[in-house]
Amino acid sequence: MLDVLVIGAGMCGIAAAAALIFKGVRNVAVVDASTDGHEGPWVTYARMETLRSPKHLPGPALGIPSLTFQAWYEATCGGAAWEALYKIPNAVWQDYLSWLKRVLALPLENDVAALQLLPADGHVAVTLSDGRLLRARRVVVATGRCGTGGLFVPETVAAELWPDLAAHTAEPIDFARLRGGRVAVIGGGASAWDNAATALEAGAATVAMYVRRPVLPQVNKGRAACR
Repeated sequence: MLDVLVIGAGMCGIAAAAALIFKGVRNVAVVDASTDGHEGPWVTYARMETLRSPKHLPGPALGIPSLTFQAWYEATCGGAAWEALYKIPNAVWQDYLSWLKRVLALPLENDVAALQLLPADGHVAVTLSDGRLLRARRVVVATGRCGTGGLFVPETVAAELWPDLAAHTAEPIDFARLRGGRVAVIGGGASAWDNAATALEAGAATVAMYVRRPVLPQVNKGRAACR
């Protein structure tokens, strides 16, 4: 019986597991469906080249100065490189997170997905993709925004368009195939702009974006979390 099972080993999963261990909750396990080094969106479906947040945010350092991105970056690249850095490249951020989970020695298993969570007698029964059944008193679900119900595709978009003529922004996309083509992007959120820009950079002839709102949102609803 685990005290806590953490599902997801991205930025938030790492922070949650480490915080529990630091507080003395040692009977913890972490699982992630992705392969090692590919947890989260940073080197998979995040199309922007850099993180949007400022480089000096503490991130998942848990209040320990030597665990901050700045400390890691200065140790690996030097102080001058840190001063010259404007925004953190996605792949560099992924390298930092991979280092963080290693230095924290988290009890992590990759390539294992949680398929089902069911209430049991005072605990949660979790069925894993490798056939095992784990039992935990508590479960932390740190599966990112796509983990809140999966990828959403409007019913008006025909499923027969996949995989040749349509894709979700969180799916692998071969942008080279879009060279010279006309691309439509449905939506006006961050991933819509990222994919539209990436398509144009890959040589798409035109990209048209379709947004339901009469005016694009002017306030970042997640900005308060970055302070």
